Amino acid sequence: MATTYYLDSLRGCDQNDGLTPDTPWKSLEKANQLIFTPGDSLLLAKGSAWEGCLMPRGAGECARRCVIGSYGAGPRPAIHAQGRAEAAVHLRNTQGWVVRGLEVTNTGAERANHRAGILAELDNYGTAYGITIQDNDIHDVNGSNVKAEGDTKGGIIVRAQGEEIPSRFIDVQIRDNRVVTCDRIGIYINGMGRRTRWFPCLGVVIYGNYLEDIGGDGILNIGTDGCIVERNRLLGGRMRDEMYCAGIWPWSADNTIIRYNEAAYYYGTKDGEGFDCDYNCVGTVQQYNYSHDNDGGFMLVCTPFCTGEYANPENIGCVNSDIRRNLSVNDKSCLVSLCGEIIGTRFEENCLYSGAGMDLPAIACVSGYGQKNYPQQVLISRNIFAARGVQRFGRITEFFPDDTFVLQEDPADPLVRYMGNAYLGNHPIPPQDPGAPVPAPTLEEIEAVVLDENGRAKPGLETLDAFLDLMGWPKA
Repeated sequence: MATTYYLDSLRGCDQNDGLTPDTPWKSLEKANQLIFTPGDSLLLAKGSAWEGCLMPRGAGECARRCVIGSYGAGPRPAIHAQGRAEAAVHLRNTQGWVVRGLEVTNTGAERANHRAGILAELDNYGTAYGITIQDNDIHDVNGSNVKAEGDTKGGIIVRAQGEEIPSRFIDVQIRDNRVVTCDRIGIYINGMGRRTRWFPCLGVVIYGNYLEDIGGDGILNIGTDGCIVERNRLLGGRMRDEMYCAGIWPWSADNTIIRYNEAAYYYGTKDGEGFDCDYNCVGTVQQYNYSHDNDGGFMLVCTPFCTGEYANPENIGCVNSDIRRNLSVNDKSCLVSLCGEIIGTRFEENCLYSGAGMDLPAIACVSGYGQKNYPQQVLISRNIFAARGVQRFGRITEFFPDDTFVLQEDPADPLVRYMGNAYLGNHPIPPQDPGAPVPAPTLEEIEAVVLDENGRAKPGLETLDAFLDLMGWPKA
């Protein structure tokens, strides 16, 4: 029979039985001694606050989850790890849990590599089913922003590793959380993504979260198959990380669907894009997303060598990326970077708008990782390139230390095929494009939907909705 336990930092006592709101326990230490069974709940009193780590023992089942939640009236119950624990809420080698309705922080005196708000992890466990992290307020997690130290720090971290026993999660739901001022990553899934030891997490859904002021990468999934990233808002990233970061992207993951998200205000040009189809991935779909005001641009598609003498057995390349019906407004630097030996990229029915005074590449091919490996089998079809300023097309042939570059405009690049695109505004050397242009609204009609009265991109997914209505495209 399932049991509900109660915890109250103000009125509780660890000598109570903890079984009613009138007889709650007081401390996290008392709750951490309990071994939960399927269907059990631990409810934290609203208005309460604790210092330390909630690390429950035991497990639930898919149909009978264990629940960490709240009761009563007032502000969310808060757990402040204060840098003294790896996470404020830590689920280790367990399954069948729901964590919801909490406020979580983890700020130490100094930054540290292993620091998270909410952490669910498997280590040589095998397969675990059913983790839901929903409607939590995670903020002020000061993990290290040194990327080389590893990516085990951030707001919400779900990781599964196992050199002796391959481990993975099946059915992970990260929904409707608020993740603000967290370093280095906002939301991070880290499964077993090595191709020679491939054991991906399955059934991962990252939905409806709000992220703001993230130190490095925004939402990153590694070692997954079929991950869905949908209806998230990411405002402000790479705020404190000096290395390469992007907004929402997979790495070493297959069949990722990233749709109906907003990514904006990414700082700097390493990488600084709102979205990315990265390497060691097959079948990434980026659709119905809204990118604006990102220093590094809208989209990166990249891989080092995946064939020939430089091939790495751990990298199958970036294969069959599908980028369609996205909206980019006033992104900077280079709107779309096609980097390295990517294969089979389809870039179709997107709208790339750049405002007055902007002069930048709309599409640029880049030789990846210092080698002469350019994109292969790229189709750029039925897009709207809308330039109140200037948009260009070609190859980047040289980079400089200040992140500027030399663009060689090339209207007849044999590796990239343009077909049926619409070119609105100023494109001094447009690519060779033999197709009949897609029907398109005017620059003025686009601007009326996506810009405010000051010529800035309107934030919010409602802007994307309005643009989809303008185009007559169904909503995702």
